[in-house]
Amino acid sequence: MSSSLKQQTISGMLWSAIQRFGTMIISFVSNIVLARLLSPNDYGCIGLLSIFIVLAETFVNGGFGAALIQKKEPTKEDYSTVFYWNIIVSVLLYVLLFFVAPFVAQFYKIPLLTSILRVQGIILLIHALSIVQLNILRKQFKFKKLSVIQIVASIISVVIAIILAYEGFGVWTLVVQQLLMAFIVTVILWLTTVWKPTLCFSIKSFKELFGYGAFLLLSDLLNALCNNLQGLIIGRKYSAVDMGFYSQARKLETIPTNSISQIVNLVAFPVYSKLQDNKEQLYLAIRKSSKMMNFLNFPLMMLLIVIAEPLIVFLYSDKWIESIPYFQILCISGLVNCIQSINYQVVCAIGKSKLIFKWNIFKRVVGIISILIGMHFGVKGVLWGMVFGFYFTTMINILVASSITGYSLLKQLRDIIPILAIAIVSALITFSLGLLLHMNYIIVMFAMIVIYLVSYIMFAKLIKSEELNEYVKIVLSYVKIDRL
Repeated sequence: MSSSLKQQTISGMLWSAIQRFGTMIISFVSNIVLARLLSPNDYGCIGLLSIFIVLAETFVNGGFGAALIQKKEPTKEDYSTVFYWNIIVSVLLYVLLFFVAPFVAQFYKIPLLTSILRVQGIILLIHALSIVQLNILRKQFKFKKLSVIQIVASIISVVIAIILAYEGFGVWTLVVQQLLMAFIVTVILWLTTVWKPTLCFSIKSFKELFGYGAFLLLSDLLNALCNNLQGLIIGRKYSAVDMGFYSQARKLETIPTNSISQIVNLVAFPVYSKLQDNKEQLYLAIRKSSKMMNFLNFPLMMLLIVIAEPLIVFLYSDKWIESIPYFQILCISGLVNCIQSINYQVVCAIGKSKLIFKWNIFKRVVGIISILIGMHFGVKGVLWGMVFGFYFTTMINILVASSITGYSLLKQLRDIIPILAIAIVSALITFSLGLLLHMNYIIVMFAMIVIYLVSYIMFAKLIKSEELNEYVKIVLSYVKIDRL
């Protein structure tokens, strides 16, 4: 990896981390307030519709965003073609959602969902206007700008959402928050990004990009369906309240999980794309990414499992206590999120979208079957089925990626098992000492966090962790880079 690309990667990782953890803190604050003002039923209504919005948004992107990054030298015609295609598809999908909304409401037996889906669906039109600009900034490694935009939009949308919740807007608070966040990001991008679409739609560009993006689109649709299937089952088979508990647990779990994996995805994909013709450098890059990100992800997930009860009561009050076991199960799934994401991204970066689609069919069928079996054992059964499917997906992603990079399952396990081991041992120590603490639950929670961090860092030093030393070096390197 060249020194220039290495510097861009380091800077990109750090600014992506600032963005993700910045928005994570903002989300924590908003959830603390909103969860106390809103009910599980309010969150449940939004959760019931998530599968429809996620599938539609995946279709709008259509794999073209990734195709623009993966292509070495995209042209002005490429960018404009993707922009107009996104607009066309978003309009068609919004019209479709508008007319199917009553049937969705009837399916869940909640009439209010008709109006919610019709309003919430506007987010498709807003996102379609910003997809190209976002991917241009990613391709150019302008993660500092992306971070600032996302954090500013998050703060504004959260403040307004809290005001609306206090005024008694209920579930509409969450709808407005989502729309406002997307709108602010889009407006800022249009005001600050140099690129603007030209009056050009190239059939040649469309075919070329679609050749790569089509299979990626099908894979992403399949992923989105499977990742949200459990919500569909819980909402239909059980109740909106059960869906509310699950949605809040999922929302809390995805804040740290997605924060880390999206840092990887935002930066790793363009980096892997640049290294796609250099297999040796690509091998080193994916190995480095896996070790570095799992050094953060493993302890974070284990810590959340240990402090789940005091954390949820502290953040949302005891009316959300039923979501605790759901949250812990989801965190077990989150343990391998970085691993599967890194291996998936490397296959995408090399341009093997057809290969991704073929394997996705197999692994997702297994995932769906495991969820359907789990549904016979209640909500927890559905979630355990999802965990099994996710671990199976991770294993398949590793096997597919290793056939390209040479970074085999055995080599990956050899690299990450020491990290996982010290994360688990630290969790056992923290849990055991936590049982001895008979104080206010807030004090116990913060004491357990301190115990865990001290234990984990101590064990990391004991095994002479390269990752711990590397993070210190990265911070120091970033200070030098930022001054240039």
